[in-house]
Amino acid sequence: MSKRTEKIIQLFIPAALALMCIVIALLGSRVISLEKRLAGYRAYEELGERENRLVQLSWMEENAYDDSGISDLAARVNLPGDASLAYPCDEYDPHPSDARGSYNQSGVTYAADSDSDGIHRVYLTFDDGPSIYTDDILDILDAYGVKATFFVVGRENTASYARYLRIIEEGHTLGMHSYSHVYNDIYASPESFAEDTERIRTLLEDVTGQTPVFYRFPGGSSNDVSSTDMHELEAYLDSEGIIYFDWNVSSGDAGREPLTPDQIIRNALQGIESRDTTVILFHDTAAKKSTVYALPSIIEAIQAMDNTEILPITYDTTVIQHDHP
Repeated sequence: MSKRTEKIIQLFIPAALALMCIVIALLGSRVISLEKRLAGYRAYEELGERENRLVQLSWMEENAYDDSGISDLAARVNLPGDASLAYPCDEYDPHPSDARGSYNQSGVTYAADSDSDGIHRVYLTFDDGPSIYTDDILDILDAYGVKATFFVVGRENTASYARYLRIIEEGHTLGMHSYSHVYNDIYASPESFAEDTERIRTLLEDVTGQTPVFYRFPGGSSNDVSSTDMHELEAYLDSEGIIYFDWNVSSGDAGREPLTPDQIIRNALQGIESRDTTVILFHDTAAKKSTVYALPSIIEAIQAMDNTEILPITYDTTVIQHDHP
């Protein structure tokens, strides 16, 4: 064997091994992604007729809340309770594109730039899920023909995979609310924020096959706990083609003192008819059962309002963001 041949072999073998390692790594990553997605679909399918759910339809059980029953909540807070249960939301596609960073941010409409057309648009948004109550919330939304938006955190188990998928499959918008929701970690630096965002985005991509494009900062963009200038984090999201949403109405369901369903109803309905765009903040955690109880009456009251629509957040939604230094 000539020296030239030996040299070629010596160069070829390491290159071939390196290429093989890269291919194996890529295939391994793809396999993991497919395993997550399949696990989610299997869990989603196992819901079947929704008989195997961790939490059954407690909101529909007679006298589930108190002696007067859930159906009387609206009447007890002087709200209409006979609104139509039908609302055509199927034409809205929360995910018109699944390509990262492909959306032109110049097309975003902000509240200060929007023109009134006389329609009051209401967006029900749920933070911190998925949880044991996500299925109850989704069942209620389905019963009323309503689409909503879920800003979720990272939960790596088949039950959560199934709920991520169910949100997508039933036409709701799936947004990001960080992976860990640990303020000190997320907001420690621009790098830690980017790492956390990439982690939740990748998880949702792997499980659902769609790239999330909407984000809600833990604590909102006006939070006072971040060690990093929030403008830097906003610029990062913008560079990634991600639009962040705050809220302009809070249901109050995240306070230290738990609220009754009646209190949550009153908070959530404040000012809707005087506002063109209302983004209501709710929470979807195992500690927020009162939110589940309040939701039917909130939806009924909004559907009974004149010139008012309940919609999921899409690219067409007027962006609501907090003012902050």
